Amino acid sequence: MKVQVTAEGIDILEPSLLTALSVVTGLDAPTAARVLMADGLARGTDGADAGHMWLDVAELGRRAHPSGDAQWRTRYDAMIAYAADKGWTDDTRSVVRAHLEASR
Repeated sequence: MKVQVTAEGIDILEPSLLTALSVVTGLDAPTAARVLMADGLARGTDGADAGHMWLDVAELGRRAHPSGDAQWRTRYDAMIAYAADKGWTDDTRSVVRAHLEASR
């Protein structure tokens, strides 16, 4: 799954791809973090940390859930559990770390 951040807004791309999570943007990291935080999709003191963004798990799940895919939530929860096992969430699993990638 990719969260695309532009000056115009935020889009969730490839929501059914639950083996990778990234934030894709042409904006600089602090600006992308501000856009995500203002929109309620990112949390943290500054939203960015050495090439990563901290995304709100519940909000991401709400926005990304494709209609008509009854198994998506189970797979999404499994992705978050995997991330937690790797240390890529906070202790409550309320935020998940996503790679920050420059858009091409």
